[in-house]
Amino acid sequence: MSCSVLLAAADSLHNIAGAIIVNPPYILKEAKGMSPSFSQYIEYACYYLFAKHTPIVNMAGDPSEIENEEDRKESELRINDPLLVKYFSLYMMSESKKIIDSMIVFSKTAEYPLLLIYGQKDNLVDKAGCDLIYKNWKNSNKQYVLVENASHGKSTVIKANEVIKRWIKNN
Repeated sequence: MSCSVLLAAADSLHNIAGAIIVNPPYILKEAKGMSPSFSQYIEYACYYLFAKHTPIVNMAGDPSEIENEEDRKESELRINDPLLVKYFSLYMMSESKKIIDSMIVFSKTAEYPLLLIYGQKDNLVDKAGCDLIYKNWKNSNKQYVLVENASHGKSTVIKANEVIKRWIKNN
């Protein structure tokens, strides 16, 4: 969600040096352990109707069901990290979805450079959404990096570390 929040904030700011977005969630895939189950969707619907501000959506997922080892380990660390938000309310999720759905609109007006990074083993974010963001980016100073063997989480940033540093230095 941070990619969409960045684009929304940048849309109202001036003199932005550039943006680095990693695995932007414009289009999502179904990922076991990382996406809600059918019963969770039913539970979420009830919460949305009767307690939409109650934090109920576990953003760490269910590590025991996550197939990608790196994503599973990151989920396990996230569950035990007191500094990370683990649960979001359905209100927060629905408001976030509105911002996520606006990512192409923000891309079309973006007058600042872009470094878009996509982990090719991302089980949650569909590359097609990243392609659309890149294609619609207004500023011609843009770079799209595909990172091999990188999943949805931190591994993509870690594996793209040198590319990120070089891009910052040159922009």
